[in-house]
Amino acid sequence: MSGESGLSFGHISYLTFESVLQVVIVSFAGFWCAYSGLLPKQGQKVISRLNVDLFTPCLIFSKLARSLSVAKILEIAVIPLFYAITTGVSFGSGKLMSRILGLDKDESNFVVANSIFGNSNSLPVSLTVSLAYTLPGLLWDEIPNDNSDNVASRGILYLLIFQQIGHVLRWSYGYNTLMRWSGDRGNPSVVSVAEQLEVPAVDSTGSSGQLSDLSGRTSDTFYKFQSKFSQFRDKLMSVMNPPLWAMVFSVLVACIHPIQHEFFSKDGFINNTLSDAITQLGGISIPLILVILGSNLYPSTDTPQMSRNYKKLVFGSIVGRMILPSLVMLPIIAMAVKYINVSILDDPIFLVCGFILTISPPAIQLTQITQLNEFFESEMAGVLFWGYVVLSLPVSIFGVSAAMSVLRWAEESHQ
Repeated sequence: MSGESGLSFGHISYLTFESVLQVVIVSFAGFWCAYSGLLPKQGQKVISRLNVDLFTPCLIFSKLARSLSVAKILEIAVIPLFYAITTGVSFGSGKLMSRILGLDKDESNFVVANSIFGNSNSLPVSLTVSLAYTLPGLLWDEIPNDNSDNVASRGILYLLIFQQIGHVLRWSYGYNTLMRWSGDRGNPSVVSVAEQLEVPAVDSTGSSGQLSDLSGRTSDTFYKFQSKFSQFRDKLMSVMNPPLWAMVFSVLVACIHPIQHEFFSKDGFINNTLSDAITQLGGISIPLILVILGSNLYPSTDTPQMSRNYKKLVFGSIVGRMILPSLVMLPIIAMAVKYINVSILDDPIFLVCGFILTISPPAIQLTQITQLNEFFESEMAGVLFWGYVVLSLPVSIFGVSAAMSVLRWAEESHQ
């Protein structure tokens, strides 16, 4: 580790406040755009789609492909384990709050969904990048000539892996079960691809019955194989998305050193043209993410409350997401950093990312899911207001300050 033992808690808090306030100011610009009518709901969806499909993949590629290596890829295997533990603790927190507040099944599912699915994209990415360039003590002494660009790249990598695992769970279990009315399971069943492709063989040869039967079985086997392949391909493509494709290409480029050198060599033609263009497009991503975040926080009067327990749902979701998991996960992360000898745990930005993810507000994408399923939309808006407008600033300051204190504590024990 490379800590700054001379920094006081107050100084760390002030530097964190500067970074968080920068995020808040840009987000407020998006809130004002929505308030003034400059950015209506339809415009928000268009810009959000443009950001997800173009600017964010460029950001991912420009950061990861430059700094990744085979050794680093092997080290990040601990992140899925971290996600599993965090999700389990958050699930228990949501269930506990639902039981304490006496909520019914649908209300309980709503609280559990908000507890499980934290923001691993807009706020954490923006805050991590900002901290990488403003907060001392984040350089990793295991990397020669480490710098702020490398710190930001590693932070984005950690967050991206966490984000993609959460994306799959959110749009499967979250969309189909937790944030859908229990009495209305949604769309009618659709005939599967296999059912469409399994055409019974017809024996039209008369005297060649045995040969026809063999041909029919062969044809049936072929169609079943084709059906399963189509199902696998469809499932794979439904999971993949532009940011994930960007991550895949980043890994490929990083694993093939000559290609990586061509893309990012100092005076290379590809670096001065294609790579620079991708970097410029990626630079738009984070400000645009924050503008959309702020615009989504503007309350809408078109969605009435669907529950008599509105306050309980908002309170349970906030406590189950931002408070209870922190009481369990932050000590676990601190103990792991101090006592477990795994390389990635020694990276200061990994510790900061772990703390930020643990205390982050519910995911903004939950708004989209509630709109699609017409499920507690007004309640979701209330959760986001309290999570982002009221609590994100003080909770983020506490989380980052605590992470730096743990970093200093762990470093002292290693000396």
